Amino acid sequence: MPRLRPLGVAGLLLLATPAGADTAEGVRRWRAGDHAGAVAAWQAPAAAGDADALFNLGQAYRLGRGVPMNLDIALDHYRRASARGHLAATANLGITLFQMGRKTEALAPLRAAADGGDARAAYVLGLATFAGDGAPRNPVLGLAYVRRAEQLGLELAGPQVARMSALLSEDERARAEATAAALAAGRPVAVALVEAPRPAAAPAAGPAPVADDEEVAERAAPAPAPGRTAPPAARPGAEPRQWFVQLGAYTGEAAARAAWAALVAQAADLLEGRAPVYAPRGGLVRLQVGPLADRADATALCSRLAATGRPCFVTGG
Repeated sequence: MPRLRPLGVAGLLLLATPAGADTAEGVRRWRAGDHAGAVAAWQAPAAAGDADALFNLGQAYRLGRGVPMNLDIALDHYRRASARGHLAATANLGITLFQMGRKTEALAPLRAAADGGDARAAYVLGLATFAGDGAPRNPVLGLAYVRRAEQLGLELAGPQVARMSALLSEDERARAEATAAALAAGRPVAVALVEAPRPAAAPAAGPAPVADDEEVAERAAPAPAPGRTAPPAARPGAEPRQWFVQLGAYTGEAAARAAWAALVAQAADLLEGRAPVYAPRGGLVRLQVGPLADRADATALCSRLAATGRPCFVTGG
């Protein structure tokens, strides 16, 4: 598991030097659409150990903006930022690994980020644990993590909590609530509880969501200590003219097309007649619906899909 720890005095002094100014300058360039200039600005502070700069370079390599897309290099930067206590990097490390199919490897950073207060990581970990998808199957703990994601403000977690709860007994729901309360209080919770084996009743949740595509660390300061939230997101460039609802990321177009067919069959009233988009990025194919005319339409569609237990998020193009 990545060891999240606060920076020592030497690290604080180092990050307070002009390297921090370079990190902020990189964010300014990224927001202006100068991705190559942002990457250049982040190189020196990243080499000096600036967790925000490392995280931002990870984002650039994941998106292929300013540099060739390379998920392995992105993961390396996320790992290095995570080792310096960067919560968003730890979450992105786990989520990216999970979507790449490296689910067992994803569990440690997902758990670390979820316990540190990242709603996205809690949600993905909850789905995986509830279903036994790369994790030891534990419906009570899975529901607890999704409930924790809801408490942390992740909108699509609410409908999923209701759907999961309907599959569990009253006693299991009560235990899940108690476990969620323990998670919120920062008390240790066992990853695998001993439960009588029974057939899986996992929700058809669909692919796990990923971080917002344009999210970069805005703050040129030491990374947050474990348990603190990530720095505010900065979105580059002008407001996009088209919007898409992203439904997941798959290892190839064939898998994405199969997923689309299954989704249409399950939610024909919401998806029939809508156009799928297969967007290759970094070895994965992102399944999207769109383009939609404005963000409100995309948000409304995503909310209706989430209410049926199908995770999604809105992205601009």
